[in-house]
Amino acid sequence: MRRPQIIFKPLAILAVSLVALSGAWAETDPTTDPNVRAVSPEVAQAVDALKANDGQRAAAFLRPVAEKGDPSAQALLGQIYLDGIGIDQDLFEAGRWLRSAAANGEPSAAFALAELTSDKTLTPPGMDPTNTDARVQEATRLYLLSATNGSLAGQVEIGLRYAQGIGVAQDIIQASRWFREAADSNSPVAQFNLGALHAAGALNGGTPDPVAALPWFEKAAASGHPDAQYNLGLTAAQGLGREVDNAVAAKWFAAAAGHGMADAQAGLAYLTYQGLGTDKDVARAAELYAQAAEQGHLIAQNRLARLYVMGRGVDADMAEAWKWHSLALRSGYEDAELDARFTKFITPQQRSDGDARASKWLESKASQ
Repeated sequence: MRRPQIIFKPLAILAVSLVALSGAWAETDPTTDPNVRAVSPEVAQAVDALKANDGQRAAAFLRPVAEKGDPSAQALLGQIYLDGIGIDQDLFEAGRWLRSAAANGEPSAAFALAELTSDKTLTPPGMDPTNTDARVQEATRLYLLSATNGSLAGQVEIGLRYAQGIGVAQDIIQASRWFREAADSNSPVAQFNLGALHAAGALNGGTPDPVAALPWFEKAAASGHPDAQYNLGLTAAQGLGREVDNAVAAKWFAAAAGHGMADAQAGLAYLTYQGLGTDKDVARAAELYAQAAEQGHLIAQNRLARLYVMGRGVDADMAEAWKWHSLALRSGYEDAELDARFTKFITPQQRSDGDARASKWLESKASQ
């Protein structure tokens, strides 16, 4: 039977939620952390030993100079005890050496202590472990200490805390100051966050300022930050702070989609389906919508359902169409036009099969 065409429309917003250092952006490797400064031959030898995963030998190099007050040695020794690199993990010793290093001005140690205090791995001496407020205040103090001493991770985190009022009074100006300091040192996360403040209007009396945001998103995107790449794609597609340029939009959506970002996959799918800024390829658009739909992206689930109804880019399959439509409906994404198509064309068996597929999909997601 003939299936009527359904109009596709883009629907997306800028990603302006502030982000912390995580995953590839985090400073977690004591052999490469730029805030751990090899200021003595012993520390340099310890770093070489750590690269060979020989924590015991590294600790032997570090302990004598750590006991003499070398903050870099203290920080590395604390990290070795914390991670149990070649020796038994010892949180007491880790905390002792990290506190000494932080007190001696080592920013990576202060940041590590802040993280460990925040996630309840360590409780500072004398603190009631059940006192959540005190823990938040101490973590914030340590983040500020690490930021003041030059930790990019600390500068990003204290910026977030000022922006959100965590452990300090909310202060957007202070947040932007810390983000700017880290951004000027080429932190992609800080660059994105500074752009996000401008895009959300936080630095312009509540009026979004995409023009001011764009340079920061561009800097972060060039370093591979997926949210920044997505935002550049969206600003180009919608003409936010710039002229509409679908080729630029497709470029940046593709970059962010390469990181597995569902919003970008859906955005690129739309452009590819329409042939805007890139070659028209309905089958490729269907693949991209499917990738985003599998991640729970409601718009992509809806668009994929439409493609299965029409048999565009995929073989027509009313059961599969109902699966994706029903999943989107469960999360509140309604489509009266598509409902009408199902009322007219779907059989009871196809609906039943689609319900079974949707249930199986939900069960697989629940088990992940």
